[in-house]
Amino acid sequence: MSAAEGRPRSRCGGQAVLRARAEAAGYRRLLRTRAAEVEALRGAVGALHRQLEGLRDRRSGELAKYQERVAELEREIGEAEAEMARCLREYPALLRLRMALEAEIAAYREMLEGEELRLGCLAAP
Repeated sequence: MSAAEGRPRSRCGGQAVLRARAEAAGYRRLLRTRAAEVEALRGAVGALHRQLEGLRDRRSGELAKYQERVAELEREIGEAEAEMARCLREYPALLRLRMALEAEIAAYREMLEGEELRLGCLAAP
């Protein structure tokens, strides 16, 4: 082979090296871009994790508050039921007392009307 025949090959080889270098540089740029995207996504994931933890903490606090309120309402229901049972136990005695008082009032009214008639008869002549 002659020197002239070797030159085109080296020139071709040089162009191939340049193309390979340019391609490698393109891949490096793409790699840096992807690495930046990955870091941005990691930051977003971290922010979402922090937000999720905040939501869990808040939900946990609200859940505890609602459970406390439910327990309070159940306690109030129990107290109301006990008061209602007490009232139901007292009702018959109070009803008997009322009926006795009404009978006594009726008896006094009858006596008063009789006394008024007697006094009315004495005052008439």
